[in-house]
Amino acid sequence: MCSANTISTISDLLNLGSCILSKSMIPLLIALAVVAFMWGVITTVLNTDNEEKKKQGKQFMVWGIIALFVILSVWGLVKVLSNTIGLEPFIPQLSNK
Repeated sequence: MCSANTISTISDLLNLGSCILSKSMIPLLIALAVVAFMWGVITTVLNTDNEEKKKQGKQFMVWGIIALFVILSVWGLVKVLSNTIGLEPFIPQLSNK
């Protein structure tokens, strides 16, 4: 699927770039957004007596949700565009190895 040995056209190069982004960058960004959200939840729950820490935790939760929304929205737009152009979209999955 993601083979750099068979790049002979621009389409092959775009497919390789799409493959690299979808298999490594998107899952990493989603994981970072989830970690930010969870950090906000933990910070808010553990610091019920400190208003400043609670406010900071709520900001982490809001920005984590915004980041997830933006990442998944852009991912959806890329899928729509790749289907329109005819490129094969890739769905990030963890390997069994």
